[in-house]
Amino acid sequence: ALGPGDLNDMFERILTDPGFAKYEPTILSSPNDDGAPWMIMFDSFATPEECERLVKLGAVEGYERSSDVGEEKFDGSFEKKVNKGRTSTNAWCQKECYEDSLAKTVIDRITKVTGIPERNSEYLQLLKYEATQYYQVHNDYIPHQEKRQTGNRLLTLYVYLNDVEEGGETHFPKMNKTVTPKQGRAVLWPSVLDEDPSKEDKRTVHTALPVLKGTKYGANAWIHMRDFKTPHNVGC
Repeated sequence: ALGPGDLNDMFERILTDPGFAKYEPTILSSPNDDGAPWMIMFDSFATPEECERLVKLGAVEGYERSSDVGEEKFDGSFEKKVNKGRTSTNAWCQKECYEDSLAKTVIDRITKVTGIPERNSEYLQLLKYEATQYYQVHNDYIPHQEKRQTGNRLLTLYVYLNDVEEGGETHFPKMNKTVTPKQGRAVLWPSVLDEDPSKEDKRTVHTALPVLKGTKYGANAWIHMRDFKTPHNVGC
């Protein structure tokens, strides 16, 4: 679990560790900008081979209409809710994907860069946006998770798996930042406040702008406060 100040320490470590220079990290936003949230872009986080493999593995796992968290059920779990403002399809990097050597390399890299155990991360969400598809403004923080075994989502690391002909940018309206898709590029940002990681940082709301031409593929890593995989794998 992370405490006050730990997120700031993590971002500073990423920027100063010479072992991460090969991923070409640059600061998009930091507390030096009038106390703004951290946001780092890695221009070469994943290789073309790794990106192409994840796209193929998404097809193997099977892309389905993306959904949000819906109403709580009697057993404490939550229904899936189709959101008209979220028109992409997605698959989850489980089964064959999770055992794939190239997928494992990317997953291990995420763990090494963030310094947070792999068990705290959800399975990679593999996304596909076709022309006109988008995701409206949202935050990755889900309030009810704070009281669950996994804890809340601390961080999102999003990897762009291909170049997009036109459109498909990730836009952060409250921070006035926009990231253009590029194969192998990744962006890392927090969903919570550095001074209190149990609280949502509402400044990092973002939207996947519509793809205007071509297809956009991506991979989402959502990293939690505590172990996600153990309770998830037993249905909690």
